[in-house]
Amino acid sequence: MVETSAAALEAALQKEADECREERFYWICACITLIDLATFPHLGFVAVICIFLIQIVALAALARKYADENIAIAIDKIIASICDRFGWK
Repeated sequence: MVETSAAALEAALQKEADECREERFYWICACITLIDLATFPHLGFVAVICIFLIQIVALAALARKYADENIAIAIDKIIASICDRFGWK
């Protein structure tokens, strides 16, 4: 009985930890979006594109660490489509 409840508590703790990591990722995305909205109107087009590309790569790395696997896959697909569009490999 004690082992079953300990396993249930461990599973609940792991679920809570996963949810906290995912929430942290969403907060990072929200803060990046707000900063972008505040700064992009004051930057040139090339600077905006460069910052966007750097941010999408950083978000991909963060998604692998903090977010759900589906989010990481979606960001990887976005990066792959950008690379295909520009002929990068």
